[in-house]
Amino acid sequence: MISASAVVILVQACLVISVTPEINVVYPRPMKGDSIAHIARVDSNFIFGSVEPPDARLFINHHPVPLYENGAFLAFLPVDWDGRCYDLQAIHDVDVARLDLPFDAYPPAEPPVDPGLSFPRLLELTGGVARTDPDGAYYVFPAPGTVALSVDWRRGYYRLPLADCRAVWISGRFVSDAGPAATLKPPVLWRGSVEPAGKWVKITLPVHRKVLFRAWESTDPDRIILELYNIISHIDRIDYAPETEPVREVTWDQPADGVVRIEVSLSTPCWGYKTVWSEGALTLMVRKPPALDHGVGGLVIALDPGHGGDDFGAIGPTGLTEKEANLRAALKLAQLLRRKGAKVVLTRSDDSPVGLVERIGIAEEAGADLLISLHHNALPDGVNPFGDIGTGSYYYRPQSRILTQSIQKELVKRLRFYDEGVYYNNLALVRPTAMPAVLIEAAYIMRPDHEMRMLQAGYYDDLARAVYNGLCRWIKQAGSS
Repeated sequence: MISASAVVILVQACLVISVTPEINVVYPRPMKGDSIAHIARVDSNFIFGSVEPPDARLFINHHPVPLYENGAFLAFLPVDWDGRCYDLQAIHDVDVARLDLPFDAYPPAEPPVDPGLSFPRLLELTGGVARTDPDGAYYVFPAPGTVALSVDWRRGYYRLPLADCRAVWISGRFVSDAGPAATLKPPVLWRGSVEPAGKWVKITLPVHRKVLFRAWESTDPDRIILELYNIISHIDRIDYAPETEPVREVTWDQPADGVVRIEVSLSTPCWGYKTVWSEGALTLMVRKPPALDHGVGGLVIALDPGHGGDDFGAIGPTGLTEKEANLRAALKLAQLLRRKGAKVVLTRSDDSPVGLVERIGIAEEAGADLLISLHHNALPDGVNPFGDIGTGSYYYRPQSRILTQSIQKELVKRLRFYDEGVYYNNLALVRPTAMPAVLIEAAYIMRPDHEMRMLQAGYYDDLARAVYNGLCRWIKQAGSS
């Protein structure tokens, strides 16, 4: 039997027992191979991570920083560019833990080396993307093996004329020098043909070598436009086979010297299309809309859990990785869609690394009717993380805008994060043309309150149900139009 005095001594001993705090900083932190962390040169920036135990007190550069109930913290503080160090102190009872985190600004990029070439000259392109300017937007996606004439070089980019007063710039990474040349004789386009090909209608344009081209779709009226550059039009005839719906008519125009514009009028809103170079021809494949009589039943839906492998994506304050959260969301959504009769294709079903081009290829190879890419967001340096941030959805092609709006509306209703709205954005996973594509940024994993929600069991059920409801709303609307 323990005496009363012994109980008092035991209680007093318990009262003085303390736990030495532990501090874990998730961002900023040194990357692999770095000795210090690097951030953008901004006036204020965020720092986040976690502290154990969660009832400790935290100070960063002498600023008190509150801890969430799980020990996570997020602060937005002035950057001390004189000291270039974050001083973190965690205090629990009488114990103090201290962490010094040195940082510096990202070093400036090395200027590209001038190739010392004379112009004009021929270039063979290995693919990639051509921009409106070395600092401009993506504009043309050259097919590998395209031969083009370059007339200038600037900051690592070659200038490729398209027509009078129009040009694009392509990085030297996507260029193989084919030698000097005064001119590049343009090919002549004589004719075209339109014929059905299973789920597609193909429009074949005989061109004896690959040229730069650009394709896009528009609405009101519904049509697909294809422009070919540095080519001569001599189109005498276009052959139509029977049963080429939704292609109604193919016409051509010459908006500038050396430019041929092909306009494909559609009888229904554009579902998808793709361009394929084959021996001696460029083929525009126009997608026939799938049957929408049974909701998602019968549709082939590609789900893309962003990141994977060594690419963690964003990371939450307590260590939840975006790649893990994205995969949980995709698997839960795949389960629901399959139960409702859809065929689901996952670009990854485990932690395997998958490249962006490979992800798109998986969806196209499966003949996907829809592509949905699942992500969780973070902010760039210098942006206040305590502002209005939450759920946002992204599209690029006009055919995907209404679908994106429908899914966004349901996500906000279910997840109850701030409604960022819908974004038009030139992202790789919404750029495919073969099917409507949506990219979802469901929440900000760097925010402690968002990460805590993502760690709850019901979060992924809510996310999956929201996407499914958004799909059904859109399908009902598309099927009646």
